[in-house]
Amino acid sequence: MKIRRVYASALAALIALIMISVFTPNATSDEIKVVAKKTAKPIPSPSPKWPPKGFTGKDGVFAKVPSSKELIGLLSAKRTLQAVVKKCEEFACGAVIAAADTGCKWWEVNSNVFRVRPEDLMREKIGTLITYTKGSEKRRQKTIFLISTEPVTLGVSISGIKVTCHRDSANQPKAGNIYKSLLLATPTPTPES
Repeated sequence: MKIRRVYASALAALIALIMISVFTPNATSDEIKVVAKKTAKPIPSPSPKWPPKGFTGKDGVFAKVPSSKELIGLLSAKRTLQAVVKKCEEFACGAVIAAADTGCKWWEVNSNVFRVRPEDLMREKIGTLITYTKGSEKRRQKTIFLISTEPVTLGVSISGIKVTCHRDSANQPKAGNIYKSLLLATPTPTPES
């Protein structure tokens, strides 16, 4: 009995299939419609405006001191900068963002370290800082950290920043910071991190 039912149901399915194929007209290629959904194309990022907004420039070289918000964003985005953060907790630091029309083989940043005298609240220059760093490609912004060996104390700051883009690799010094205290006689070099 069970075998007859299985056989009968298989036979009924086969008959139904034959009926469908006999009574269904053959479709031509004109009757077949193929549809493919469009995939969203990514919208390309707009090219950065040039010259960069908020930068000071001369002869195709641009620079600006980053805001604290920009600096915090940069430091939190790159784990490799944690060594810089540690140094800046101990020593007076600054930063500058630089870019050039044609790119640079290496960057040189000259700056001064000042402190506020407690007796008359006047700023006095207590040292000079020269920072050398690797170059950057054309129109590519590079953040350069200025790290002195002057201990962090209230009223100590870095300013008077002059940025130089060197376009050939001749006389390229080792990357790092060289701080010369006007209170001491010898300059103190620190390697770049």
